[in-house]
Amino acid sequence: MDMRQLRSFVQIVELGSITAAAERLQIAQPALSRQVQALEDELGVALLRRHGRGVVPTDEGRTLADRARQILDDVESMVRDVVARDHRLRGTVTLGLPPTVAEVLATPLVAETLRLYPEVKLRIVAGFSGHVQDWLQRGTIDIGVTYEGTKVPLVRSHPLLLERLFLIEPPGAPGTPVRLAEALSRNLILPSPDHGLRKLVDRAARQSSIELSVSLEVDILPTLLAFVERGAGSTILPLVSVFQRVNEGRLVARPIEAPVLDRMLVLWTPLNRQSTRLTGPFMTMLGDTVRRLVTNGEWPGSKL
Repeated sequence: MDMRQLRSFVQIVELGSITAAAERLQIAQPALSRQVQALEDELGVALLRRHGRGVVPTDEGRTLADRARQILDDVESMVRDVVARDHRLRGTVTLGLPPTVAEVLATPLVAETLRLYPEVKLRIVAGFSGHVQDWLQRGTIDIGVTYEGTKVPLVRSHPLLLERLFLIEPPGAPGTPVRLAEALSRNLILPSPDHGLRKLVDRAARQSSIELSVSLEVDILPTLLAFVERGAGSTILPLVSVFQRVNEGRLVARPIEAPVLDRMLVLWTPLNRQSTRLTGPFMTMLGDTVRRLVTNGEWPGSKL
């Protein structure tokens, strides 16, 4: 097998059609079909299933396409690193962020990228912490930022900041600190059990021998906050997620104490892929941006 065959196979899988891939690659369809047949003969497995509208990959074909994309990306990165004699950074960096972090970090990070590395294309994708870690393992993204949780193989972690959690209540509630046991005893509106924040709250409740009363489970932050504003219950969140609403008097944020409830924000990089020339400078820029946001009070309720 060679790079030409891998590139052709990835195109077939992405387009779902040998005919469409042949047109894009400007290769005769019979020649492209022979490439696929050669791959199947060499590997001893079927890679594609034909149907009336085109083709779909088998499980083995999907695995080959995923690994081929990684190889092609690595080769492209290698070529960029070798030929970049003027030392200017070029290429694409894909960053995965949780939605709440993206609201705070994405805009200043894009601005810094444009200022410092105008020839670098920053691609940002949002997903829960588990999704971001899975994308790293699969090679879909280059760098990930998540809240600390279950450590996964093939991924290295770098702590970024510690974020304190608050009891978020409807307007009219006192703004005084609240003990953890009292916060956990409220009628709560929380994300679903697979969410990292929910796992943290559930663990705190077990350690305090408190049975949570969760009236609603909502994974969409604006919807969750709308229910709290209406008085349907309270929630537990970092201050940055509700800062504007608190300043407008639409919500009340009460610091949780005795003990404090907090969580770590972590930067992740894959161990099973070689770092590119972009990775190191971009991670430094990301860390500097986080420090500036915390120091300037633009990431309230957190500390480095």
